[in-house]
Amino acid sequence: MIVSVHIPKTAGTSLRVGLERALGSRLLLDNEDRPLARGPEHDARRARSAAEVRADPDRLVRDYDAVHGHFVASKYLPLGERAQFAVFLRDPVSRTLSQYRHWRRDPNAPNPIAARICDGAVGPADLAEMPEYRHIYADFLGGIDLARFAFVGLSEHYDTSLALFRAVFGIDLPVLHENAGSGPAEADDIGADELARVKAAQTDNALMYDRGRRRFEALCTAFL
Repeated sequence: MIVSVHIPKTAGTSLRVGLERALGSRLLLDNEDRPLARGPEHDARRARSAAEVRADPDRLVRDYDAVHGHFVASKYLPLGERAQFAVFLRDPVSRTLSQYRHWRRDPNAPNPIAARICDGAVGPADLAEMPEYRHIYADFLGGIDLARFAFVGLSEHYDTSLALFRAVFGIDLPVLHENAGSGPAEADDIGADELARVKAAQTDNALMYDRGRRRFEALCTAFL
């Protein structure tokens, strides 16, 4: 069973649409965990959801070919070797700026940070420096080493990543660009000092991205 972890603003929406077209009812969408949300209520919701996976992993494997969504990858470790983990990564500065612009365009987004961005209280560097975004990659991977992932794609090499996905899983997905945000070139309107703060805050994510890039390259060598 493919366990596809959707880290925000890493081409996960395009992947989800492609999986929906390819798998139909054999795709399970799992987007209720809110991995970055903090507090007892959120912890309890995630604990209940993880307990459901532990209670009957055989049913999941029987009823679905893939699960995709915003969840921590380790939630699906109870599937054992039947879990084939997949994730897209993106240069963390580009990812942060894309998320910032996405929320700036949508003040009604269901996240309190969006409103603070729209009223000017939170800038790109402020977003990058928030604790939950300093380690977003590690938080979503849930302690699972990238070597355990059957597939690691890179948003910057989306077409090649889909070819790799097809080679690894045997599923041919369309090349889509759903919910597309800003790319690296659009950092030009960010001041040098602000951009330097974003880069400094994303050091840990940059290290994880570099490990992901090496995993992507190794998989491409093996499969393409």
